[in-house]
Amino acid sequence: KGTGIANTCPTLETGEDGKSLKAGTYTVSGMCIEPTAFQVKEESEFRDQPAAFVDTKLMTRLTYTLDGLGGKMTVGGDGSVDFKKDNDGIDFAPTTVQLPGGERVPFLFTFKQFNGKGTVDGFSGDFTVPSYRGSSFLDPKG
Repeated sequence: KGTGIANTCPTLETGEDGKSLKAGTYTVSGMCIEPTAFQVKEESEFRDQPAAFVDTKLMTRLTYTLDGLGGKMTVGGDGSVDFKKDNDGIDFAPTTVQLPGGERVPFLFTFKQFNGKGTVDGFSGDFTVPSYRGSSFLDPKG
């Protein structure tokens, strides 16, 4: 009780390197995702400068871990990886972060519709992160 690790994903101390995976299709289950940092795309104050991703401060209290996720991972003979998420598991968590200027940004941290590509050493992909509060929401803390 009181350890502060109730909402953290387990980590592996040791394991096989990905290069030992043979080409084929694998089922991944019980996957847990715990982000260590959030960045938000912030519009520039100047018209001639593009928007940029900025570091934020997490305002949500340890409720942003996604657990019980799974999917199909296809490993190619050349070490390429294609990962497609299944529709099972808790794949969203309401999260709020604060920009450097103090503005708070609520959104759904999600893994929905994720398709990752890469190598056995690591893969990445894009997914949509929707806002979870409409324009009429009044933040009780704000």
